Amino acid sequence: MEIEFHGVRGSIPIPAENFLEYGGNTTCIEISSKDFQLIIDAGSGFKNVRIREGRPTFLIFSHFHHDHLQGLPFNEALFSTKHQIHVGSGLVGKEGLKEALSTAFTPPLFPLDLIGGNFAFNIMNFETFQAAAIDFFSIATFPLSHPGGAAGYKIAVGNRSVVCGLDHEYGLDKELDAHFHGASDNSDLVIWDGMFTNSELKNKQGWGHSTIEQAIAFSSTCNPNLLFITHHSPQRKDQELNQLTQDLLPGRVKFAKENKKFEIS
Repeated sequence: MEIEFHGVRGSIPIPAENFLEYGGNTTCIEISSKDFQLIIDAGSGFKNVRIREGRPTFLIFSHFHHDHLQGLPFNEALFSTKHQIHVGSGLVGKEGLKEALSTAFTPPLFPLDLIGGNFAFNIMNFETFQAAAIDFFSIATFPLSHPGGAAGYKIAVGNRSVVCGLDHEYGLDKELDAHFHGASDNSDLVIWDGMFTNSELKNKQGWGHSTIEQAIAFSSTCNPNLLFITHHSPQRKDQELNQLTQDLLPGRVKFAKENKKFEIS
């Protein structure tokens, strides 16, 4: 499997000089192989995803806050009849998914009717999504602690696995934390919401995000081969992320960067 982060910010895109090293687009993660393409969330980074011809494409949503779907209408492949994108979410069923996307992308909030129009979406219940993907990968979902809810995912190909926990406030609900732990134990990669530091979280409890320090502790208890921290605060500049890397991060914990690819084999 090849992993690429097309968007690594939380809340809003940041197109500014001090954010270029790590990137300013909001959440979008691509997992692919020669057989399939899976995209997790469609933040502003989704516009830079190359939808592959000759292999099935799947798009899964963790939840529907603006920073996780604002890039959806801006990928040119959606206007081509060559593509068909299977869309699902572990958070809601087919009708709930249609309603969420229609609310965001119809007038008066958006100039076009993206979901009702002639675009390349095949919207599914999560169980149907799982069945459509089964020849290429398996995907399971678990609940996360976030205002309005969010769905985490474990994606497996053979004996390799990637766990994505965006957006989640670790430490707020022990039962939900246990689901995340169970999915992540001895996985190849965990993708972690590290929007805050521990000191910042004191004034932001209940906002639905975890910390960088919690990521480090989680990596010790769950023992993934690698943990990537993403959903960076829109205030956190490259210099600060570099300093935090030097001061805090052990070797197997890293900050995600846009347009950086790596393989799990």
